Amino acid sequence: MQEMTAPAPPARPRIVLVDDDIMVRRSCQLTLQGYGYDVRAHSSPIQALVDPAVYEARCLIAEFRMTGMDGITLVRSLRANGWRGPAILVTAHRADFIAAVQGDEIFLEILEKPLVERRLIASVDRATGRV
Repeated sequence: MQEMTAPAPPARPRIVLVDDDIMVRRSCQLTLQGYGYDVRAHSSPIQALVDPAVYEARCLIAEFRMTGMDGITLVRSLRANGWRGPAILVTAHRADFIAAVQGDEIFLEILEKPLVERRLIASVDRATGRV
């Protein structure tokens, strides 16, 4: 008689979150984990760039204005190193962001602060194909 095995649980899609504001970062991390995502959170873009696990991410969420490097430069650096996943930008400075990218479509979505939980989850679900 063949032994029945339960199907493997679905993989938790890996999300990389980069925000230098500890309160925003922790809140987003807990929210995303609660919705079934495996979240790697970094307090700086430099930390994210040296983490090899970033290249396995199904989606990246980055703050626009951070100390040392902005979210645009972070995504461009990751793309230059071969990462091709969707990126979501979080900003309280939409006008500054639009001027900085000058029509470069490097982000799937732009989320404005203060973040609305359902909008964050909907954006990440779309980016990872969970919808």
